[in-house]
Amino acid sequence: MGDRAYIQVEAEGFKTPITFYGHWSGEDNILAVRNVLGRSDRIGDASYLTAQIFYEFATLGNYDGELSFGIDNYGDDPEVVGWVNSPTVYVNADTGVYRYKGETFTEFAEMAKSV
Repeated sequence: MGDRAYIQVEAEGFKTPITFYGHWSGEDNILAVRNVLGRSDRIGDASYLTAQIFYEFATLGNYDGELSFGIDNYGDDPEVVGWVNSPTVYVNADTGVYRYKGETFTEFAEMAKSV
């Protein structure tokens, strides 16, 4: 039930990756990541970039602050745990490199800044 999608953000400063979950989000995960990486000047600033990605993901899903979205830092890979309907997006907040459907994308990596 649902159209579950995940975004997992990792950074050198994070003890474990941070995972965002959207119950009815489908491909909003990849759209949110690409939207934010394409406009943000916070690649390399993991805390800010992570917040921007969640905000975009939740906004695309019309999140009202109640149900259907979650954040965890258990470090588990959503693809292994299960209950995934859409491919997970894996983002490195330090570099702007992301993975989706087994492919690595680097078009935003040059925008990374040293913090």
